[in-house]
Amino acid sequence: MFKNNHTGSEFISRNPKITKWMTLAATCLGLLLLNIDLFIVNVALPSIGHDLHAPVNIVSWTISTYVLMLGVLPAGLGKIGDIWGQKKCYLGGLALFTLASLACGLASSIGWLIAFRTLQGIGAAAITPGTLAILIRAFPRNQKGFAIGLNGGIGGLGLVAGPVLGGVIIAGSSWRWIFFVNIPLGLLAIMLTAVFVVESQVEVKSKAMDWLGMLCLCMGLFPILFAFTRAESDGFDPLSICSLLGGLAVIGLFVFVEKKTRHPLIELSLFKNAAFIMPCISLFLFSAALFGSQPYWNLFFQNFWGFTPLQGGLAFLPATVLIAALTPFSGIISQKSERHLRYIVMLGVILVGFSFFYVTRINSQSHFVNGFLPALLIRGVGIPILMASTSLAIMNAVSDDQSGLAAGMLNIFKNIGTAMGVTLLGQTYIHEVGQRLSLLHGVRSPYSVSEIKESAYQFISSHDHFRTMTAVAIIKGFDKMSMICMLAFIPAFISAFLIKSHKERNL
Repeated sequence: MFKNNHTGSEFISRNPKITKWMTLAATCLGLLLLNIDLFIVNVALPSIGHDLHAPVNIVSWTISTYVLMLGVLPAGLGKIGDIWGQKKCYLGGLALFTLASLACGLASSIGWLIAFRTLQGIGAAAITPGTLAILIRAFPRNQKGFAIGLNGGIGGLGLVAGPVLGGVIIAGSSWRWIFFVNIPLGLLAIMLTAVFVVESQVEVKSKAMDWLGMLCLCMGLFPILFAFTRAESDGFDPLSICSLLGGLAVIGLFVFVEKKTRHPLIELSLFKNAAFIMPCISLFLFSAALFGSQPYWNLFFQNFWGFTPLQGGLAFLPATVLIAALTPFSGIISQKSERHLRYIVMLGVILVGFSFFYVTRINSQSHFVNGFLPALLIRGVGIPILMASTSLAIMNAVSDDQSGLAAGMLNIFKNIGTAMGVTLLGQTYIHEVGQRLSLLHGVRSPYSVSEIKESAYQFISSHDHFRTMTAVAIIKGFDKMSMICMLAFIPAFISAFLIKSHKERNL
């Protein structure tokens, strides 16, 4: 029998075969938690507003602040993890996320709820880069594709399961339980991480943290994301434009600071590395089209077709099942075809782009089975291929001592793409619907026309004899939005084609 002086948990945590798979479980659980919370709150907004006596435009900031933190902080926190240890940062993120979830569930006012959601977003931003950085270091090279694929597949389940879970909870209990359910899962993730994740001993080239660079990056990204978040509902008003321009100016200052410092937060040469930047561009455009359009698909199902929140969430179930089933295999295929990874990315781009092309064909006679189900099935195949291959390409393009930073940059590209997509697609839809309904001027009073347009902007058709006109306007606006999404995959395809094979690294 094996004899030593270590405890059973110490033996388990040092057994490589057990450690790597339990590490995968811990990182999958963390990613699942934060992805569920991206969309689970959406279906609870009316209940939260009613219970806390707050208007919808204020309640919506419970989502916006969470997304803002995820868009601003991952690169800096990923770099801190590279220097101080990814396990420490990941555990800290899980602890903050879990405590903030408890506080959100107990919040007595909308102000406190928004504040606690901000803290929850900071915790999620610390979790985000750690999931990939820890995995990359825990698995041997020939298994990294599978690990990334499985991690992405389970995490992707959270993005689609969020609305379903939210609908079930709201239907059967208080909205506060959408936060309380995080607590046991968060505690389990903390336990798995503490026991099984081994802190990497990768030697970082510099132990110095570029705090000024991190401050400039965050202060630049925040107003940019704020501008797109605000423009989602109010359009690009003067405040949004000033915020966007101010953020871009600070990003320019960030570039200047990085050129001058000895130990920059981000090596600017990284953006000249085609193996890194090209899959980032593909991921950015993919996120802008897919995640940017998803809120409008939910609105179409629920407000236009009359689905309940639960039915609206279940509508995505076919894609969810395919994503969960195929992502691990996509990771394996990407790993096996590593020298030709760009062709795998290109295949994913084509499939997801075609799913949007299919949706551009919907009309007033369409229903879910012939209008959306085929597109969702195609998307369910394309998403795992694209996500697994781009993630692997991005992580392969950097050395191990930059894995946390690269994972953070990956998520910044994804989240900024999502924020831009939501805003630009929403404005495209509103413009198209407004143009279609401009014929109502002169037929109805200005006040009545304004009411009809506002309802149509929320995918709600008129209930009078103009119902057919508003329904057509909504469908045409949705078609136009889907066409823009499809066109976004043309530059995504070009950037995928330009991905270059990375040089072999010592692992």
